[in-house]
Formats: sequence, C-alpha cells, structure tokens
Amino acid sequence: MPTMPPVKPNDAIDLDFTGVFRIEELHTEPPPPAPRRPPEDIIIGARAVKKGNSFINMTRSRPARRIDPEKTTILLVEDDTTTRLILDLICRKAGYLTRQAADAPSFISAIQKKPLPDAVVLDVELPGNISGFKILGKMRAHPALRTLPVIILTVHSEPADLMQAVTLGTDAYLTKPASARSFLDALSAVLGSAAAQKA
Repeated sequence: MPTMPPVKPNDAIDLDFTGVFRIEELHTEPPPPAPRRPPEDIIIGARAVKKGNSFINMTRSRPARRIDPEKTTILLVEDDTTTRLILDLICRKAGYLTRQAADAPSFISAIQKKPLPDAVVLDVELPGNISGFKILGKMRAHPALRTLPVIILTVHSEPADLMQAVTLGTDAYLTKPASARSFLDALSAVLGSAAAQKA
C-alpha cells in the first residue's frame, strides 16, 4: 500500500527547500582570504568593526516606504538564549512582531510559517557547526528568499568575514555587542523605512 506524503499545516508557506537547505551543506568553512585591496567602503567598514563599533553596510538600496511595525515580522536566528531574548525585547518594544530560531532546523521551520518574515537577523555561528554565512548563501539562491532583507549580527569582525558577508548579499553587518539604537537603525534601513532613509 503506497504511503501518503505528510500534510503540511495550513500556516506553512509552501517553499521548496529541496536541494537548498540541506543541513549537511551548512557546516562552517574557513572564510576566504581577504583580497589585497578590497573596495574602499569595505576597508572603512572593516576598520570600524575592528574598533569594536557596530557597522552597517547597505549592499542593496531599498525603495523608501512607510513601515508599520505592528505588521512587520522579524525572524531572529541566534543560538544564545540571552542574546535572542534581548533582541526580541528590543524588537517588541519598537512595535515589531518577532519569530525566533536557535539553530538551522528551527530556522527552516520558522521561515516557512505564514507570513514570510519581513527581515532576518542572522548569527554566524550556530549549533552543530552550522554557518550563518552558508544559510545566507542558500537564502540568496532561493527564489522566494533572494531579496529578503538580512542583517548579520556576529562577534566576527575580521575584514575577511565582512567581505564574505557582503559578497553573499547581506544587507547589514553588525558586530556584537551592538547598541539597541544601532540595531534598530539597521533594521529600519534594511526594511526601507522612509525615516531611516532621511537620516
């Protein structure tokens, strides 16, 4: 007797992750060597990061639009519970809706829930030696996630890490610890908030 395929819950988005989000392909690899002369804006950003400051690098311009936080969902992908709860609190105080994930499987589950999140905040080091950079690369290869705004939030501050994130298509890059103001500014910027674009 043939087996029936599992029924997806009604609140799941029908995203085809076949060949995209295979956990075994998300393991960390050493970053590529930094080029001898990276673009000037990357050099400036990398220096700012090395000083311990947060750094925002917009790799894609977004059309200015009014953002209604109460209708805007932010997916927080962070394995450290304390950090994730702090980010959740910051987002909720600003009026945003949130969704949380602590590892790659919970990220895949969370991103398939309706509605698709409006932005993703992504750590680089996740449990099981999973790389946030790999997740970002897979997102950019997926038709439904290609333009979804992503903020990398990480302790990694080397120029090679920054270059890798920018090359893979991050919209912003923040180093930990980032201030709540820097984090919210980055969020507004990647979402295309009209207020952020005037700043």
